[in-house]
Amino acid sequence: MSDKAEHGEIIIIKRHHEEEHESHSSAWKVAHADFMTAMMAFFLIMWLI
Repeated sequence: MSDKAEHGEIIIIKRHHEEEHESHSSAWKVAHADFMTAMMAFFLIMWLI
């Protein structure tokens, strides 16, 4: 018998997951822009004081 028959066949199953989080992929950009706007406003106010 061959080695495959003695040890059984190796079966590799590759599953492709659907991109469920793709609609949220740019959410970090909005959060980052919001944070940068808040920081800019804070530093402008501190600079004026």
